[in-house]
Amino acid sequence: MVSLLTTPWLPVQFRDGTRGKLAPVDLADENVVALTAPRADLQGAAWQFLLGLLQSTLAPKDIEAWQDIWHEGLNSDAVRAGLEPLEHAFQFGPQTPSFMQDFSPLSGEYVSIATLLPETPGAQAIKFNKDHFVKRGVTEKFCPHCAALALFALQLNAPAGGKGFRTGLRGGGPMTTLIELQTFRGETQPPLWRKLWLNVMPQESASLPLPQQYDADVFPWLAETRTSEQANAITTPSQVNALQAYWGMPRRIRLNFDRLSSGSCDLCGAPSEALLSEMTTKNYGVNYVGWVHPLTAHRRPIKEGGEIFSVKGQPGGLFWRDWLGLNANGTGENNHEYPAKVVELFPSLRLRDVTTGLWAFGYDFDNMKARNWYEHHFPLLLASRQDRDELISLLRQAAQSASRTLGLLRSALKEAWFGAGAPVRGDLSFIDIDFWQRTQTRFLALVKDIEEGQDSEKRLKAWQGEMFHFARNDFDRRAFTCPEGKSDLGRIMEARKKFFTVSDKKQNGKAERAKKQQEKN
Repeated sequence: MVSLLTTPWLPVQFRDGTRGKLAPVDLADENVVALTAPRADLQGAAWQFLLGLLQSTLAPKDIEAWQDIWHEGLNSDAVRAGLEPLEHAFQFGPQTPSFMQDFSPLSGEYVSIATLLPETPGAQAIKFNKDHFVKRGVTEKFCPHCAALALFALQLNAPAGGKGFRTGLRGGGPMTTLIELQTFRGETQPPLWRKLWLNVMPQESASLPLPQQYDADVFPWLAETRTSEQANAITTPSQVNALQAYWGMPRRIRLNFDRLSSGSCDLCGAPSEALLSEMTTKNYGVNYVGWVHPLTAHRRPIKEGGEIFSVKGQPGGLFWRDWLGLNANGTGENNHEYPAKVVELFPSLRLRDVTTGLWAFGYDFDNMKARNWYEHHFPLLLASRQDRDELISLLRQAAQSASRTLGLLRSALKEAWFGAGAPVRGDLSFIDIDFWQRTQTRFLALVKDIEEGQDSEKRLKAWQGEMFHFARNDFDRRAFTCPEGKSDLGRIMEARKKFFTVSDKKQNGKAERAKKQQEKN
């Protein structure tokens, strides 16, 4: 058995640019500046592993205690003492309990360890030779270090996996949102522990007290799995410790440590005498219901009766219209929006001499199929402003105005290409994706102007005109590029006149009505 607390196993970069492995008990080392996992999803898993450890063991009681550590530094003896009670829970190997593996032996056929990776082609794809872009047999042997990270990453992100194969605690493919430390006192390479500490929340503020004992209520692999064969067999935050949010284990998996080989790891390339290649899985693992994860933004439909859900990856990724819901509480066009708890609490820390932003990452899943991995670095909007709520409300009006203008552009192009009332053929989502991407710099300019004290009402009115003219210019740019390869000049000019000549006054009227609706909300 290998200890995931005292063994150097997490790939890191040191201040001098060299790379090596870190044991979590050595996290206070000021020379460690970054995690360097071999894949983006494993990088995200490594961050959440360390954050889970810190939140579960060293989270200070209040903001003042948090600030004491921030200013005085993370004490290496305190880290070791804090992690010592967890030693029994972070063993990784063939014996039970083993990190993120089912407590009971699992019967059934062995499957490739490669299926821990979401993009691995399934049995049907291989049977019918459909694995054209992600080939079979490429990643078949993992060193124990990469296997532990891949196992944890799957438990964090697990998509729908067939009958009884449960999604992750936040649903399949959640977008994790963290505070990103970019500079500290002008230093561009602050130590890793500081980057992590920005995302460790005081116990009182986060309502996450440290447990009296570290048992299966926190780490579910320490006892028999709370299986979910019955429809009502669910696991809610009231049934276990709320810290299990960091350690959810929806999938029942046992790696085969009896059949090892030597060679190079297919993920990190490092030589190993203990390469793993097989595992056993079983359905009906923990069925998590009613959880709000502290590192993920959530939304609740405005329509009465809608359940809260975590923000997931979407085709094209997140756009600037999504930033507002990641930054602050508010109401968008269709949903009430709630940022991750870690983001919500950040302004209360009142930090100086730092440059920060938001880092969001996660998979875009289509059921079991991984379509893409997205990673975004956003600004932390107006975090230091006393009138932040008022200004965020103004930015929401700007986003809604842009969304209406996009609807105008989309309708105009459809009529120019296919005719009024004609069926639309093909996927036109590229219009939306391109619109949000190309207006991002304009939105940042709007934020900057508001921060610098420009009259907000005048700036919002100018913004509405700016979006309208952007859409009209985009229509002119695209109108003659019909997806079907043929253009009708008369139809194009008719659509332009209908949507971008006589609609100007209509747009102003819609904007005014939307503003009044926003004030009501």
